Amino acid sequence: MVFEEFLNQNPFSENMKRILCIICPVLLLNYPLTGQEYKDITVKAGTKVIDYFPVSVRYRYPDFADGRLQFKNGITRPGLFNYNFLLGEMEFLQSHDTLSIADKKNISFITVALDTFFYNNGYIELISEGPVRVGLMHNIRLKTVERKGAYGTTDRNSSINTYNSMSFSGNFYKLMPNEDWVFQHTLQYYFSAPGRAFIQFTRKNVMEAFPQEKDAIKEYLKSNRIDFNSRDDLFRFAGYLGKL
Repeated sequence: MVFEEFLNQNPFSENMKRILCIICPVLLLNYPLTGQEYKDITVKAGTKVIDYFPVSVRYRYPDFADGRLQFKNGITRPGLFNYNFLLGEMEFLQSHDTLSIADKKNISFITVALDTFFYNNGYIELISEGPVRVGLMHNIRLKTVERKGAYGTTDRNSSINTYNSMSFSGNFYKLMPNEDWVFQHTLQYYFSAPGRAFIQFTRKNVMEAFPQEKDAIKEYLKSNRIDFNSRDDLFRFAGYLGKL
């Protein structure tokens, strides 16, 4: 059902319809799409990395947005922020320079536009509130390096840790690899039990976070198929955990 049909089939007043027409599109723009599929991106040998990652691909927002950096010691820094998927960095503008936050271990949280980010070995965007919160760590990482072998064959080199651990400064964008580099979007889900920091959303971590409720959780998982890579499943599971 499209939004206009929803309005016409429900008994809203004209004023309420006008308000919904303004608010709902804004909410949809600021909420990550649940069904979005990401394709691998291949940087061809002899071409620049930056040519394959325009702003719309490598950044969370189309432009740097008003935000606030809150440190654990209570110090607050307002500014213009944007999250860089490719570098895995929260960047901010200072004069005409784009910089990354250096003191990550002391970050309490960062708000950007209508969103909130936390840090735990990477930036985690809060995507579901409640007693048990759900977060998403979204990055673009190097998946494979494809070297051309004899007679036109392709040798896929899985030893790419050195690439992913590179110090991704601005110079990274200017690199022209000698092989084809294949990048992929990686989505990792996290949860935060009441009073605790975010940890990866896995069965093992859930059991450790709720030791007194292990039996009930096991029974729930037997009756409910939970895909730990499915956002909708994890929202539902977090809702159940929040009621324990």
